[in-house]
Amino acid sequence: MKLISPVLGLLFAAVVARAGFVSVEQEAGVWWFKSPEGKPFVSIGANHVEPVYWQSPNNKTFIAETYGPELFAADGGLREGSPAAAKWGRRVAQNFDAWGFNTLGFHNPLSKSLQSAGAAYYVIELDLHVPWGWNSPRSALVRAFRRNPLDVFGDEFVAAVNANAAAVVQPYADDPRVLGYAYTDGPPWTVDDDTGDAAFQKLSVAGKKIHPWSLALMSLPATAKGKQAWLALMKERYPAPDKAGATYALTITSWDELAAHTTWTKLGDAARAAEDGQAFLLKIMQQWYAVRKAGIRKYDANHLILGDKLNMNRDSRHPAELTQSLRVMKPHVDVINIQYYGYFEKQREALALLHRETQLPILNGDTTFTPYWKDPGADAADYYRQLGEAYAGELTKLFTLPYFIGWHHCGYVRGLRPPYAAALKRGDQKAAEEFVKGRHTLREGFITETEEPIAPLLTPLVAAWKKCAAVHRAGGATK
Repeated sequence: MKLISPVLGLLFAAVVARAGFVSVEQEAGVWWFKSPEGKPFVSIGANHVEPVYWQSPNNKTFIAETYGPELFAADGGLREGSPAAAKWGRRVAQNFDAWGFNTLGFHNPLSKSLQSAGAAYYVIELDLHVPWGWNSPRSALVRAFRRNPLDVFGDEFVAAVNANAAAVVQPYADDPRVLGYAYTDGPPWTVDDDTGDAAFQKLSVAGKKIHPWSLALMSLPATAKGKQAWLALMKERYPAPDKAGATYALTITSWDELAAHTTWTKLGDAARAAEDGQAFLLKIMQQWYAVRKAGIRKYDANHLILGDKLNMNRDSRHPAELTQSLRVMKPHVDVINIQYYGYFEKQREALALLHRETQLPILNGDTTFTPYWKDPGADAADYYRQLGEAYAGELTKLFTLPYFIGWHHCGYVRGLRPPYAAALKRGDQKAAEEFVKGRHTLREGFITETEEPIAPLLTPLVAAWKKCAAVHRAGGATK
């Protein structure tokens, strides 16, 4: 029998390992998700199919009449196993089937009722407690990392990642309907300075110039592994400790003195300190992605790794930093997973950069044509018709890109936004009025709180969704 070369053997093994699971593959220059049976598809789906949107004052009567009192448990989650939860799951699945949706995306509960009711793929979110919000500016990040430095070099972080993988990855390792594993919202690989805010003005010079995560780890005690990693980088970047100290306005003669320093305010060379911070951020990123990938692969060798949902609404404004981050993450993910809003013409150049730097396909894992749809009021029919037609046109353009393989909408139901509902519940009239004044009381979505399809919106969109694969194959092959 002819022996297979070691390289070919590895390639063959990789193909065999993915058989029976969702994968990604390029055919005739066009990227696709591949089903467990090997059929190409693009992922179309929705996020936020969450029980909270069925628990507002606006749909209390509807829920009681439609599902009965047993739909929700005391903690607000679905009462899994109940006839009511099964009925709820079937109604969601029916809409997905009618619209041409095939994926439950980010921020969806891993509900057995949803999973058993339909045939949709689902994104598994490996949620860790992180300091950042999805769009936090610099001052908020500095405060947040001060409270929780998140030392990715430390044993505690590695243990947390492995525990999360054991709890979440292991049960799904053999599930053919998993689209892939995703991490967090909007990691701060780029940072916007909120220079107009008083909180930014109160930051020290170091806080204004050094990346907040780098600043947090270099502020740890000398024995912390994150601090040791920073010190190792300083030894690479400076010929002697006094030179490093001068950048940070310190008079020191040893590396031990630098390691012992934990409070950073003044800077001797702000530009050089900022460069140090960015260089250390790349070390942090490398560790973040390597540890997280290892945690997944410890229990699952087959499913796709989608990684973090990059906030391209911000990252696209920082192309140099974005490019650096892509080069670090690309060996550790299978798909570039993003959040991006707006017109195709706004997105096209940035999407091209993502693919050019990684040679990987792109999933827009959290999108709307325009964020924060207005509550339309009396002109609802015309508003939704125009919105649906605009969505359909822009969506079609996106799928002409040969590397664009998925579109997950930031909302399923036009339910009350949780902060607005919470303000109503606690009787905070001032906060509630602000939401009403801005006409931002409802999440973006395709059905009302009483599960009525919004026909003017859905009619053009359903037609577009169902043509996405054909558009992708025809348009992508010409690029």
